[in-house]
Amino acid sequence: MTKSTLTPFALSLAVLFACNPDKNPIDSTTDAPDTGSSGTDSSASEPTASEPTGPDPSSSTTEGDITTTAEPGETETTGTNGEAPACIDTPTVIAADAETPLGVTAEAFLADKLGPRETLLTFAEEPLSLSDAWRGVSLPLTVEVRYDAGEVRWIDSELNPDYEGEGFPSDCADRLEIDVGFDFVTEGLEFDEHRDGVLQLFDPASAQLRVELLPPGVNGSFDPATLYKADDPQWIVTGIEIGATLQGPGLGGSLLNEVKVGEEDGFVGFGNVASWGDPINP
Repeated sequence: MTKSTLTPFALSLAVLFACNPDKNPIDSTTDAPDTGSSGTDSSASEPTASEPTGPDPSSSTTEGDITTTAEPGETETTGTNGEAPACIDTPTVIAADAETPLGVTAEAFLADKLGPRETLLTFAEEPLSLSDAWRGVSLPLTVEVRYDAGEVRWIDSELNPDYEGEGFPSDCADRLEIDVGFDFVTEGLEFDEHRDGVLQLFDPASAQLRVELLPPGVNGSFDPATLYKADDPQWIVTGIEIGATLQGPGLGGSLLNEVKVGEEDGFVGFGNVASWGDPINP
């Protein structure tokens, strides 16, 4: 099966002409490398559960506020598909008020980011294959980033010398990760999502968050089967994610969907189907 990366305005054409094996949505709210984080827990004794896989340290020691990993006996370089990943991530658990190479602490970054915000979730006007029940519809939405002493990690990311993939791999970016809670609730409870997530900071001024809803499934009344018209070929939603960017005092993002178009030999597209929150500069 072929996967293509696309925006909602190009969805109907891109599934016919584009081909990209990586599921990286083109999202104007996202300007940092995508490391595939969607609420997966990790610690200094376990590599982060992202596309890059780091060492599995055998022990750790605590020095003040920072827990440092000892030299691992082995380095994990094999991905779930049997191929070596592009990057090796080594996490170090730190305190929320610990200084980081980015020049900002997790505590300081979160200072003006927490608490509920009232906004709108607005579905796209295109592609025209979107059902009339959702195309252009706006829903009152409350979003909230919560922090309750979640784990904070500094991730050292290095190019894997055993990587043998085609082309040059994406940047292996050092980053700060913060385990948070994320609420995404529409007034009519079409979405009633209270999820765990991982904020990723690649610079001191902004953070990215991706939360996967489907699978396992949306908690509200929203039925993904109603998102597209009953056309031929049929568009079937196989995945839904929330993408968010925290930039300065702003918080905004997209609702992203993965769709399969056609039968077994059809195409898979992935892109924005709705937007929400503050406008974020790319």
